[in-house]
Amino acid sequence: MAQREDADGNRRWSIDRLALGLWLLGLLAALAVLWGLGAASPVLIPLAGAFFVAVAVAPVGRWVRDRVPPRLALLGPLAAMLTVLLVLAVFAGGLWFIGQRVAGEVPRHADELQRLWGQANGWIEGLRERFLGDSGSDGGSDGGGGGAEALSGLVASVLTAAREAVSTLVIVLFLALLMLVEAPVWREKIVKTLGPERCATTVTAVTAIAQQFRRFLLVSTTLGLITGALYIGWLSLFGIDFLFLWGFLAFLLNYIPVIGSVGAATLPVLMALAQSGSSTALMVAGGLLVIEQVMGNFIGPRLEGKQLAISPLVIVSSLLLWSWLWGAAGTVLAVPMTVLIAIALSHIDALRPFAFVLSDKSDRRRFEARTRPE
Repeated sequence: MAQREDADGNRRWSIDRLALGLWLLGLLAALAVLWGLGAASPVLIPLAGAFFVAVAVAPVGRWVRDRVPPRLALLGPLAAMLTVLLVLAVFAGGLWFIGQRVAGEVPRHADELQRLWGQANGWIEGLRERFLGDSGSDGGSDGGGGGAEALSGLVASVLTAAREAVSTLVIVLFLALLMLVEAPVWREKIVKTLGPERCATTVTAVTAIAQQFRRFLLVSTTLGLITGALYIGWLSLFGIDFLFLWGFLAFLLNYIPVIGSVGAATLPVLMALAQSGSSTALMVAGGLLVIEQVMGNFIGPRLEGKQLAISPLVIVSSLLLWSWLWGAAGTVLAVPMTVLIAIALSHIDALRPFAFVLSDKSDRRRFEARTRPE
């Protein structure tokens, strides 16, 4: 709005229609982009995952390529992908080991888990009857059968999700290999298409994104290892079963800020409730809360160092947004995608203020310094 004088000399507020139209046009464009991201998720999720995988292991490929003859340059991308496969093999081996331990221990807790399931089911039915006037007698009469059906449904859902995850992972790895192999060719294409000056800007942005993502990955892995070890140590004091499972989950879920820590702490607390009662569960919950606070508010920020600082509010909002757009994959890719967007915006003059808003820095120069490669 702008203040203007009429014919009588009185000041009146008037609407700048051009500015309002531009803002409405920008809002419609943003909504269209969000719709497109959600509609194209089957294509964009593998592409985004492949890009970040390729970025993560690109230094390995460059190190090998620089030390072999030009005719053997293909060994660089192959070595990079071999690194990814070795990491996946370690994860798969850890899951197999933990699965074997859990499968051997679950029968000891079957009765207690069934009892807790019945209590939870009864509590839910009580709330339904109180607030909705529905006794739910048809669904709640068969407590044991309901628990068995729920368990079988859960297993079927897990198997379906695992099958989809494996198929997506295969596509991601294949695309990442192609990206690593064709990276030099695409750089030449960008030079010839955009020109040397614009190409330099693009390369600078991609380099900054790569460095920040690798830094994020390194910090998250370090924090995850420390958090997993602390989980195992604390839970072992109370004799909680499946120690390695809870530590491994704490390590994996550490890659998902805020939400991951809640999920990592909830499951062992439920296990403590089933195994040792409410008093032990409360003590376990208190210790895990202290671990998460220390790791998230004290050690984490000091290990982050020169990592690009994104506002915590923006991180939580991005988790909600990307999980809504892309589901479970969106929660994993939320922080890398937010970093990518912030750096990309910072390299476009007209959009640089929006990039600054995403940061938690009040000094524009410090923020811009962190969006440039080192």
